[in-house]
Amino acid sequence: MGERKEDCIVNPKWSPHAKRLLADILQTIAYELSEEDATRWNHRIQTATDQLGDFPYLGTGIPTVCFQIIPENIDRLRQTFCGPYRIVYEPVDGEIHILSIRHARMLVADGDTTWS
Repeated sequence: MGERKEDCIVNPKWSPHAKRLLADILQTIAYELSEEDATRWNHRIQTATDQLGDFPYLGTGIPTVCFQIIPENIDRLRQTFCGPYRIVYEPVDGEIHILSIRHARMLVADGDTTWS
């Protein structure tokens, strides 16, 4: 299981890029399935990312084959999964920064590895 630090209980911060990706995912779910399904997925994803506040190292490092372009300082990035979605995040100075969320079959794009 992930490493726990008592003083690290924080709410993850979502980058604007990650928020847009999540909104697109939820809009697609609502259109293709239902509003109720989108609400359930939003809850599942928020619950999964909230756990990172308690266990920032719960996720794993990201294998290099998962990137379109391998970023510098790759060891700073971690991933966790919620259903078919890969959530890319970075523990930074006692905070958790959610950088992106995409279907796990997709490669991590260049813009998914920085706060934007």
